[in-house]
Amino acid sequence: MTPALIQRNPYRGVPERAFVRVRLLDTKGMERDLELLADTGNPCAIIVGRNDTAFMAPIPGYSVWSNFGALTAGWLQVVIPEIGFDQQVLGYASDEVVSAAQESDPDFGGLIGLPLLRMMQYGGDSDSFWIRPAGK
Repeated sequence: MTPALIQRNPYRGVPERAFVRVRLLDTKGMERDLELLADTGNPCAIIVGRNDTAFMAPIPGYSVWSNFGALTAGWLQVVIPEIGFDQQVLGYASDEVVSAAQESDPDFGGLIGLPLLRMMQYGGDSDSFWIRPAGK
């Protein structure tokens, strides 16, 4: 029997929040691991801090405006090893969004939103939030 591919994380922060662990890769093989607050109400796939723009392939002149100000757009290579996820995703950078996530827990490095969560299965119970590959 094959073990299930799943990432399960206990809720954390004040108030307690769901999160997902991801790895960003750049074209030179550099890696950065982040814990991203899961926000199903967020229309952006992923939002990270400006210090993580080194992992972005920028889209010149393309940014969007939000209630947090400008969000700088770029392509990110997002890997979640536990579930075999490895995709290029349109993401955004905003220190203001990261600061808002860190109000719940200072270790959160940004947000993972509904467009990225829909690329996998996700759910939760009273103890933890989980993700697994789509269709499994």
